[in-house]
Amino acid sequence: MAKIIILVASSVNNQELGLKLQELALKENCEVELINLVDIKLPLYSTVEEEKNGIPRSAVDLTQKILASKAFIIVAPEYNGVMPPVLNNATAWITRATEDWREAFGEKIVALATHSGSGGAKGLQAMRIHFGHLGANILARELLTNYTKDLNEESALAIIKSLVRLSEA
Repeated sequence: MAKIIILVASSVNNQELGLKLQELALKENCEVELINLVDIKLPLYSTVEEEKNGIPRSAVDLTQKILASKAFIIVAPEYNGVMPPVLNNATAWITRATEDWREAFGEKIVALATHSGSGGAKGLQAMRIHFGHLGANILARELLTNYTKDLNEESALAIIKSLVRLSEA
């Protein structure tokens, strides 16, 4: 059975979008784990923080989950034309918790999704650049919802099926 991790970087609308994607994936008989990065409460990454306190246990635990999975959906709002700080901070800790900074996301299959009140396209583009730089294989198809545009479930299911197919190859 395929496993998909849904990483959510928000507590409201993007959390709802993540939960809807989880529901759809479960209907496709996928094993799904939704992780809300806001709930993990990682300290702000800096080399000073890492040298002083080491890598937090919660970052190590998150990294182990990322390493064990092949497929992800990243669900995050657009913040000031880029991705939210909680997502950038989490990936900073993840890359520090491995021997090779690209190890966690390298060659993994990643889909991107957002619910945004400000358009969302720039946030998706920023995530595409970020996760591509980390070595992920990012699906061309992405999901964008806002206050006037609901989730296209047909597109969401097509993305989930692609994640399953590509992660089992």
